[in-house]
Amino acid sequence: MDKIKFFTVFAKKYRRFLYLIHGIPSTGIMSSGSPCHVEDPTIETTHGDVVHPCVRFIEDGFEGHQWWLVYTPLYAGDDSLENPRLFYSDAKVGQIPTEWKFYCMIKDCPRYGYNSDPTMLFKDEKLYVFWRECDTPTTKKQGCSHATMGCSVKNHTVTYFTTPLMTEGNPSDDKEVCPTFISTIETLKAYAMHLHTPVPKIINFLPSKVGSFIYRHHLLAIAEGLGLYDSAKSRGVAVWEGLSFEKSFHYKKTAKFKNVSSLYQPWHMDIFIGMMNGKEMLFAIIQSSIKFADICLAWSEDGENFRFFNKPLITSRNIKMDGLYKPTALVVGDIFFLFYTARDNNDHHLNKLFVTSMKWSSLLQQLSK
Repeated sequence: MDKIKFFTVFAKKYRRFLYLIHGIPSTGIMSSGSPCHVEDPTIETTHGDVVHPCVRFIEDGFEGHQWWLVYTPLYAGDDSLENPRLFYSDAKVGQIPTEWKFYCMIKDCPRYGYNSDPTMLFKDEKLYVFWRECDTPTTKKQGCSHATMGCSVKNHTVTYFTTPLMTEGNPSDDKEVCPTFISTIETLKAYAMHLHTPVPKIINFLPSKVGSFIYRHHLLAIAEGLGLYDSAKSRGVAVWEGLSFEKSFHYKKTAKFKNVSSLYQPWHMDIFIGMMNGKEMLFAIIQSSIKFADICLAWSEDGENFRFFNKPLITSRNIKMDGLYKPTALVVGDIFFLFYTARDNNDHHLNKLFVTSMKWSSLLQQLSK
């Protein structure tokens, strides 16, 4: 058994022990579901890799299609491939959307830096697509490290907005990770993970050879996998507000997650609207950690403060796949659809897209037990 495989097996067993200590179920309440087939126009370089999916359902349709998907590839961790592209599905009512057709590229690879975290919103008969740029010519021009950019799409044509919606100048304290946009009667809101990613202070006091040894042998990654160290700490949900997608939003506040296990450091999320207890509320579908993640659900009654349900929806153990990454979810009728990516069991460089579903009322009932 090679070192990587040995560590993976050991880490899984150790994580089960941590789950027991923290009182978290090691299996989720949803099934693994079905794999999705995505018509990849760059399969020679991206190998069909899918990460950062965002799925939206447009009841009256947009250009004849109800289901829409935007994502970025990241095969073998190559961020030069992480460029958003748009797809649609023509799944009928009652069908699960597993077949996705290519619509158009949203943004090509920048000269330097990379794109990430795409999301969508359909409003006023327009489909808006957003993504983050990290250390690109755009962010350099804006004098920041990260910026959330946007565009509108129509007839396979992309119209870019020149003004960033959100910017972040502090790369170690990022308030716009994996944003989601929601339209309310009064304003436009954006929700993003607020992450703090400090370099461990002890590294600065160690001899350079020791620090080099730690990074060369991935000791911090090993400590993170064992739950002994977190490379990114969650501050909670950053709330932004704006009046137009062609103007800058302003940062309002960061609200800490409630009822979240200390084993988790929420990493990426998507926001959707659903009904609970007869009220319309916001829900967050969350990747619980960077590594060895679960997919969890949280809810908010006031539109700002999110509380975790006690049980995960999906864990690596119950789907028999590792590498769970950013999920996206929505409720159509009374059916909850959860899309997520996981690492292929035969190619650990490849992330595949899956979809699972469950009656929304039944899901809430199981989460509340």
